[in-house]
Amino acid sequence: MFEKNSKIKVSVKEKALVFYSYLPPWRIDIFNAMNEYYDLKIVFLNSESDGFTYNRDLLLNNLHVDSIFYNKGFNIGTKAFRLGIYNIVKKYKPDIVFTHEYSPTSVFLALLLRINIFNFRLIVTTSDNFKMAQSVYGLKKYFRLYVLNSANGVVVYSENVREWYKENFPHLKVEVCPNIQNPRTLLAHKKYFKSILKGYNNLFHLNKPIVLYIGRLEKIKGVDLLIEAFNNSLKETHQLVLVGEGSESQNLKNLVQKYNIGNSVIFTGSYYGRDLYAWYYLADFFVLPSRYEPFGAVVNEALIFGCPVLASKNIGALDYINEGNNGLIFDPENNESFVDTLFKASNSFTKGGTERDNLMLVSFNQYSKVFYKIAQP
Repeated sequence: MFEKNSKIKVSVKEKALVFYSYLPPWRIDIFNAMNEYYDLKIVFLNSESDGFTYNRDLLLNNLHVDSIFYNKGFNIGTKAFRLGIYNIVKKYKPDIVFTHEYSPTSVFLALLLRINIFNFRLIVTTSDNFKMAQSVYGLKKYFRLYVLNSANGVVVYSENVREWYKENFPHLKVEVCPNIQNPRTLLAHKKYFKSILKGYNNLFHLNKPIVLYIGRLEKIKGVDLLIEAFNNSLKETHQLVLVGEGSESQNLKNLVQKYNIGNSVIFTGSYYGRDLYAWYYLADFFVLPSRYEPFGAVVNEALIFGCPVLASKNIGALDYINEGNNGLIFDPENNESFVDTLFKASNSFTKGGTERDNLMLVSFNQYSKVFYKIAQP
Protein backbone atom coordinates (compact mmCIF):
# COMPACT_ATOMS: atom_id res chain seq x y z
CA MET A 1 0.00 0.00 0.00
CA PHE A 2 1.52 3.31 -1.10
CA GLU A 3 0.91 6.61 0.64
CA LYS A 4 -0.53 9.56 -1.22
CA ASN A 5 2.01 12.29 -1.82
CA SER A 6 0.74 15.34 0.12
CA LYS A 7 3.80 17.50 0.65
CA ILE A 8 3.70 21.04 1.92
CA LYS A 9 4.12 23.56 -0.88
CA VAL A 10 6.87 26.06 -0.06
CA SER A 11 7.05 29.19 -2.23
CA VAL A 12 10.33 30.59 -0.88
CA LYS A 13 12.75 28.14 0.71
CA GLU A 14 14.70 29.16 3.78
CA LYS A 15 18.28 28.04 4.20
CA ALA A 16 18.67 25.08 6.56
CA LEU A 17 21.83 23.43 7.79
CA VAL A 18 21.85 19.92 9.25
CA PHE A 19 24.64 18.65 11.49
CA TYR A 20 24.44 14.86 11.78
CA SER A 21 26.95 12.26 12.89
CA TYR A 22 26.91 9.87 9.91
CA LEU A 23 24.73 8.75 6.99
CA PRO A 24 22.44 5.86 7.99
CA PRO A 25 20.18 4.18 5.40
CA TRP A 26 17.06 4.84 7.46
CA ARG A 27 17.57 8.63 7.47
CA ILE A 28 17.86 9.18 3.72
CA ASP A 29 14.13 9.53 3.00
CA ILE A 30 13.73 12.08 5.79
CA PHE A 31 16.68 14.10 4.51
CA ASN A 32 15.26 14.02 0.97
CA ALA A 33 11.87 15.16 2.29
CA MET A 34 13.50 18.03 4.19
CA ASN A 35 15.15 19.09 0.94
CA GLU A 36 11.66 19.73 -0.47
CA TYR A 37 11.04 22.30 2.25
CA TYR A 38 14.45 23.98 2.53
CA ASP A 39 17.54 25.02 0.67
CA LEU A 40 19.31 22.26 2.57
CA LYS A 41 22.90 21.34 3.29
CA ILE A 42 23.97 18.39 5.48
CA VAL A 43 27.29 18.16 7.32
CA PHE A 44 28.22 14.65 8.47
CA LEU A 45 30.61 14.95 11.40
CA ASN A 46 31.58 11.49 12.58
CA SER A 47 31.20 9.13 9.64
CA GLU A 48 34.43 7.22 10.19
CA SER A 49 34.04 6.35 13.86
CA ASP A 50 30.38 5.57 14.44
CA GLY A 51 30.91 1.80 14.61
CA PHE A 52 28.58 1.07 11.70
CA THR A 53 29.57 -0.04 8.21
CA TYR A 54 27.51 0.93 5.19
CA ASN A 55 28.08 1.19 1.48
CA ARG A 56 28.55 4.96 1.38
CA ASP A 57 28.55 5.24 -2.42
CA LEU A 58 25.22 3.42 -2.60
CA LEU A 59 23.72 5.62 0.11
CA LEU A 60 24.95 8.84 -1.47
CA ASN A 61 23.43 7.78 -4.77
CA ASN A 62 20.03 7.82 -3.03
CA LEU A 63 20.61 11.05 -1.10
CA HIS A 64 19.41 13.99 -3.19
CA VAL A 65 20.77 16.68 -0.89
CA ASP A 66 23.95 18.78 -0.96
CA SER A 67 26.19 17.23 1.71
CA ILE A 68 29.78 17.06 2.95
CA PHE A 69 31.73 14.75 5.26
CA TYR A 70 33.60 16.95 7.71
CA ASN A 71 36.18 15.33 10.01
CA LYS A 72 38.45 18.24 10.97
CA GLY A 73 39.07 17.94 14.70
CA PHE A 74 39.35 15.05 17.14
CA ASN A 75 37.34 12.42 19.00
CA ILE A 76 37.18 11.63 22.70
CA GLY A 77 35.59 8.21 22.96
CA THR A 78 32.45 8.34 20.83
CA LYS A 79 32.20 12.13 20.99
CA ALA A 80 33.30 14.14 17.95
CA PHE A 81 34.82 17.56 18.60
CA ARG A 82 34.86 19.32 15.26
CA LEU A 83 36.87 22.46 14.59
CA GLY A 84 35.44 24.95 12.12
CA ILE A 85 31.72 24.78 12.92
CA TYR A 86 31.69 28.58 13.27
CA ASN A 87 33.13 28.97 9.76
CA ILE A 88 30.57 26.57 8.27
CA VAL A 89 27.69 28.51 9.82
CA LYS A 90 29.19 31.84 8.80
CA LYS A 91 29.69 30.69 5.21
CA TYR A 92 26.24 29.16 4.75
CA LYS A 93 24.23 31.77 6.76
CA PRO A 94 21.34 29.42 7.64
CA ASP A 95 17.92 30.54 8.82
CA ILE A 96 17.51 27.21 10.60
CA VAL A 97 20.00 24.73 12.01
CA PHE A 98 19.12 21.12 12.83
CA THR A 99 21.49 19.34 15.18
CA HIS A 100 21.38 15.80 16.56
CA GLU A 101 21.50 15.05 20.30
CA TYR A 102 23.35 17.08 22.93
CA SER A 103 26.76 16.68 21.32
CA PRO A 104 29.75 19.04 21.45
CA THR A 105 28.50 20.51 18.16
CA SER A 106 25.04 21.12 19.64
CA VAL A 107 26.57 22.80 22.69
CA PHE A 108 28.70 25.04 20.47
CA LEU A 109 25.70 26.02 18.32
CA ALA A 110 23.78 26.93 21.48
CA LEU A 111 26.74 29.04 22.59
CA LEU A 112 26.74 30.94 19.28
CA LEU A 113 23.11 31.86 19.93
CA ARG A 114 23.77 32.81 23.55
CA ILE A 115 26.45 35.33 22.59
CA ASN A 116 24.33 36.67 19.71
CA ILE A 117 26.82 35.99 16.94
CA PHE A 118 24.10 34.42 14.77
CA ASN A 119 20.33 34.44 14.81
CA PHE A 120 19.29 31.07 13.35
CA ARG A 121 16.46 28.94 14.76
CA LEU A 122 17.89 25.86 16.44
CA ILE A 123 16.05 22.54 16.20
CA VAL A 124 17.35 19.47 18.03
CA THR A 125 16.61 15.88 17.06
CA THR A 126 17.04 13.16 19.65
CA SER A 127 16.91 9.35 19.67
CA ASP A 128 15.90 9.25 23.35
CA ASN A 129 13.29 6.70 24.25
CA PHE A 130 11.16 7.41 27.34
CA LYS A 131 13.49 5.68 29.79
CA MET A 132 16.54 7.45 28.35
CA ALA A 133 14.89 10.87 28.55
CA GLN A 134 14.03 10.31 32.22
CA SER A 135 17.34 8.85 33.33
CA VAL A 136 19.82 11.44 32.03
CA TYR A 137 22.19 12.68 34.74
CA GLY A 138 25.52 14.42 35.25
CA LEU A 139 27.17 16.28 32.38
CA LYS A 140 24.74 14.97 29.78
CA LYS A 141 21.84 16.41 31.79
CA TYR A 142 23.62 19.74 32.07
CA PHE A 143 24.44 19.87 28.34
CA ARG A 144 20.88 18.92 27.43
CA LEU A 145 19.57 21.79 29.55
CA TYR A 146 22.12 24.20 28.06
CA VAL A 147 21.25 23.28 24.46
CA LEU A 148 17.48 23.23 24.92
CA ASN A 149 17.44 26.59 26.68
CA SER A 150 18.69 28.07 23.39
CA ALA A 151 16.66 25.86 21.06
CA ASN A 152 13.34 26.59 19.39
CA GLY A 153 12.17 23.01 19.18
CA VAL A 154 12.97 19.34 19.53
CA VAL A 155 11.93 16.38 17.37
CA VAL A 156 11.53 13.06 19.18
CA TYR A 157 10.64 9.53 18.11
CA SER A 158 7.47 8.74 20.09
CA GLU A 159 4.41 10.28 21.74
CA ASN A 160 5.38 9.39 25.31
CA VAL A 161 8.77 11.06 24.84
CA ARG A 162 7.02 14.08 23.36
CA GLU A 163 4.81 14.41 26.44
CA TRP A 164 7.85 14.15 28.72
CA TYR A 165 9.67 16.93 26.86
CA LYS A 166 6.58 19.16 26.80
CA GLU A 167 6.22 18.81 30.55
CA ASN A 168 9.90 19.39 31.35
CA PHE A 169 10.72 22.02 28.68
CA PRO A 170 7.46 23.96 28.24
CA HIS A 171 9.12 26.76 26.21
CA LEU A 172 9.94 24.35 23.36
CA LYS A 173 7.97 23.24 20.37
CA VAL A 174 7.99 19.44 20.51
CA GLU A 175 7.05 17.24 17.54
CA VAL A 176 7.22 13.53 16.76
CA CYS A 177 8.90 11.95 13.76
CA PRO A 178 9.85 8.29 14.24
CA ASN A 179 12.91 6.82 12.57
CA ILE A 180 10.86 6.08 9.50
CA GLN A 181 11.38 5.40 5.80
CA ASN A 182 9.11 6.05 2.87
CA PRO A 183 7.20 2.89 1.83
CA ARG A 184 7.50 3.96 -1.80
CA THR A 185 11.28 3.86 -1.57
CA LEU A 186 11.46 0.45 0.08
CA LEU A 187 8.67 -1.32 -1.79
CA ALA A 188 10.16 -0.31 -5.14
CA HIS A 189 12.80 -3.01 -4.49
CA LYS A 190 10.27 -5.88 -4.39
CA LYS A 191 10.38 -6.50 -8.13
CA TYR A 192 13.97 -7.68 -7.75
CA PHE A 193 13.39 -10.11 -4.88
CA LYS A 194 12.64 -13.31 -6.81
CA SER A 195 15.87 -13.13 -8.76
CA ILE A 196 17.84 -12.16 -5.64
CA LEU A 197 16.42 -15.02 -3.61
CA LYS A 198 17.56 -17.58 -6.18
CA GLY A 199 21.09 -16.74 -5.11
CA TYR A 200 20.25 -17.52 -1.48
CA ASN A 201 19.28 -21.15 -2.13
CA ASN A 202 22.74 -22.48 -1.31
CA LEU A 203 22.56 -20.92 2.18
CA PHE A 204 19.78 -23.19 3.40
CA HIS A 205 20.27 -26.65 4.82
CA LEU A 206 16.60 -27.35 5.32
CA ASN A 207 13.35 -26.15 3.79
CA LYS A 208 11.82 -24.71 6.95
CA PRO A 209 10.12 -21.44 7.98
CA ILE A 210 12.52 -18.60 8.77
CA VAL A 211 13.01 -16.61 11.96
CA LEU A 212 15.02 -13.52 11.00
CA TYR A 213 17.40 -11.17 12.79
CA ILE A 214 19.11 -8.27 11.00
CA GLY A 215 21.63 -6.05 12.75
CA ARG A 216 25.01 -5.88 14.41
CA LEU A 217 26.27 -8.96 16.21
CA GLU A 218 27.01 -7.21 19.48
CA LYS A 219 26.24 -8.02 23.11
CA ILE A 220 23.82 -5.13 23.46
CA LYS A 221 21.69 -6.53 20.62
CA GLY A 222 20.78 -9.68 22.57
CA VAL A 223 21.48 -12.14 19.75
CA ASP A 224 22.82 -14.65 22.30
CA LEU A 225 19.44 -14.47 24.06
CA LEU A 226 17.72 -15.15 20.72
CA ILE A 227 19.89 -18.20 20.04
CA GLU A 228 19.20 -19.58 23.51
CA ALA A 229 15.44 -19.06 23.18
CA PHE A 230 15.44 -20.52 19.67
CA ASN A 231 17.28 -23.60 20.97
CA ASN A 232 14.54 -24.01 23.59
CA SER A 233 11.68 -23.59 21.16
CA LEU A 234 11.77 -23.75 17.35
CA LYS A 235 15.07 -25.46 16.49
CA GLU A 236 13.29 -28.56 15.12
CA THR A 237 10.72 -26.71 13.03
CA HIS A 238 12.34 -23.44 11.89
CA GLN A 239 15.57 -21.91 10.62
CA LEU A 240 17.14 -18.95 12.39
CA VAL A 241 18.84 -16.54 9.96
CA LEU A 242 21.25 -13.98 11.41
CA VAL A 243 22.14 -11.20 8.97
CA GLY A 244 25.00 -8.95 10.00
CA GLU A 245 28.48 -8.85 11.47
CA GLY A 246 30.09 -7.69 14.70
CA SER A 247 32.52 -8.34 17.50
CA GLU A 248 30.36 -11.14 18.97
CA SER A 249 30.24 -13.14 15.74
CA GLN A 250 32.60 -15.92 16.85
CA ASN A 251 31.09 -16.14 20.35
CA LEU A 252 27.66 -16.57 18.81
CA LYS A 253 28.90 -19.27 16.46
CA ASN A 254 30.44 -21.03 19.46
CA LEU A 255 27.08 -20.82 21.23
CA VAL A 256 25.35 -22.41 18.24
CA GLN A 257 27.95 -25.18 18.25
CA LYS A 258 27.47 -25.69 22.00
CA TYR A 259 23.74 -26.24 21.46
CA ASN A 260 24.44 -28.43 18.40
CA ILE A 261 21.97 -26.48 16.25
CA GLY A 262 24.30 -25.61 13.37
CA ASN A 263 21.91 -27.12 10.83
CA SER A 264 19.16 -24.74 11.93
CA VAL A 265 21.12 -21.46 12.35
CA ILE A 266 22.58 -19.55 9.42
CA PHE A 267 25.10 -16.70 9.66
CA THR A 268 24.90 -14.82 6.37
CA GLY A 269 27.29 -11.91 6.94
CA SER A 270 26.30 -8.38 5.92
CA TYR A 271 23.89 -7.42 3.15
CA TYR A 272 22.93 -3.99 1.86
CA GLY A 273 20.08 -2.39 -0.06
CA ARG A 274 17.67 -4.67 -1.89
CA ASP A 275 19.84 -7.71 -1.12
CA LEU A 276 19.12 -6.99 2.54
CA TYR A 277 15.43 -6.19 2.10
CA ALA A 278 14.83 -9.50 0.33
CA TRP A 279 15.33 -11.27 3.68
CA TYR A 280 12.24 -9.55 5.11
CA TYR A 281 10.22 -10.92 2.21
CA LEU A 282 11.53 -14.42 2.82
CA ALA A 283 11.11 -14.53 6.62
CA ASP A 284 8.04 -15.63 8.54
CA PHE A 285 8.75 -13.08 11.23
CA PHE A 286 11.53 -10.78 12.43
CA VAL A 287 13.00 -10.65 15.95
CA LEU A 288 14.74 -7.69 17.58
CA PRO A 289 15.94 -9.00 20.98
CA SER A 290 17.94 -5.97 22.14
CA ARG A 291 19.00 -5.53 25.72
CA TYR A 292 19.05 -1.81 24.95
CA GLU A 293 18.05 0.09 21.81
CA PRO A 294 17.24 3.82 21.50
CA PHE A 295 14.93 3.09 18.58
CA GLY A 296 15.29 0.18 16.16
CA ALA A 297 14.92 1.32 12.54
CA VAL A 298 14.84 -2.29 11.30
CA VAL A 299 11.33 -2.58 12.79
CA ASN A 300 10.10 -0.03 10.28
CA GLU A 301 11.77 -1.88 7.41
CA ALA A 302 10.36 -5.27 8.39
CA LEU A 303 6.80 -4.01 8.79
CA ILE A 304 6.79 -2.16 5.47
CA PHE A 305 7.63 -5.46 3.76
CA GLY A 306 4.79 -7.16 5.64
CA CYS A 307 7.06 -9.10 8.00
CA PRO A 308 5.64 -9.26 11.57
CA VAL A 309 8.01 -8.17 14.33
CA LEU A 310 8.79 -9.61 17.76
CA ALA A 311 10.10 -6.53 19.58
CA SER A 312 12.09 -6.38 22.79
CA LYS A 313 10.41 -4.25 25.44
CA ASN A 314 13.72 -2.33 25.62
CA ILE A 315 13.53 -0.69 22.17
CA GLY A 316 12.15 2.73 21.29
CA ALA A 317 10.09 1.67 18.27
CA LEU A 318 7.27 0.06 20.26
CA ASP A 319 4.75 2.58 18.89
CA TYR A 320 4.90 0.61 15.64
CA ILE A 321 3.70 -2.63 17.25
CA ASN A 322 0.02 -3.52 17.55
CA GLU A 323 0.29 -6.72 19.56
CA GLY A 324 -1.22 -9.76 17.92
CA ASN A 325 -1.76 -7.97 14.61
CA ASN A 326 1.66 -6.97 13.29
CA GLY A 327 3.87 -8.29 16.08
CA LEU A 328 4.47 -9.08 19.74
CA ILE A 329 6.39 -7.39 22.57
CA PHE A 330 8.48 -9.48 24.97
CA ASP A 331 11.22 -9.42 27.61
CA PRO A 332 14.37 -10.84 25.97
CA GLU A 333 16.09 -11.49 29.30
CA ASN A 334 13.23 -13.68 30.51
CA ASN A 335 13.90 -16.92 28.64
CA GLU A 336 10.51 -18.39 29.46
CA SER A 337 8.75 -15.29 28.10
CA PHE A 338 11.00 -15.27 25.03
CA VAL A 339 10.33 -18.94 24.28
CA ASP A 340 6.59 -18.45 24.72
CA THR A 341 6.68 -15.47 22.32
CA LEU A 342 8.50 -17.50 19.65
CA PHE A 343 5.89 -20.27 19.90
CA LYS A 344 3.04 -17.74 19.66
CA ALA A 345 4.62 -16.12 16.59
CA SER A 346 5.14 -19.45 14.87
CA ASN A 347 1.41 -20.17 15.23
CA SER A 348 0.13 -16.69 14.38
CA PHE A 349 1.96 -15.05 11.51
CA THR A 350 1.76 -15.64 7.78
CA LYS A 351 4.49 -17.46 5.92
CA GLY A 352 7.28 -15.53 4.23
CA GLY A 353 7.85 -15.67 0.50
CA THR A 354 4.28 -14.55 -0.18
CA GLU A 355 2.78 -11.15 -0.98
CA ARG A 356 1.96 -9.45 2.31
CA ASP A 357 0.50 -6.04 3.05
CA ASN A 358 2.45 -3.14 4.51
CA LEU A 359 2.03 -3.53 8.29
CA MET A 360 3.21 -0.04 9.32
CA LEU A 361 0.78 1.84 11.54
CA VAL A 362 2.01 5.37 10.81
CA SER A 363 2.39 7.57 7.75
CA PHE A 364 5.75 8.73 6.39
CA ASN A 365 4.24 11.80 4.70
CA GLN A 366 2.49 12.83 7.91
CA TYR A 367 5.68 12.69 9.94
CA SER A 368 8.12 14.15 7.41
CA LYS A 369 6.14 17.42 7.47
CA VAL A 370 7.17 17.85 11.09
CA PHE A 371 10.59 19.12 9.98
CA TYR A 372 8.91 22.04 8.25
CA LYS A 373 6.24 22.85 10.83
CA ILE A 374 8.52 22.85 13.87
CA ALA A 375 10.89 25.47 12.44
CA GLN A 376 8.24 28.03 11.54
CA PRO A 377 8.35 31.28 13.58
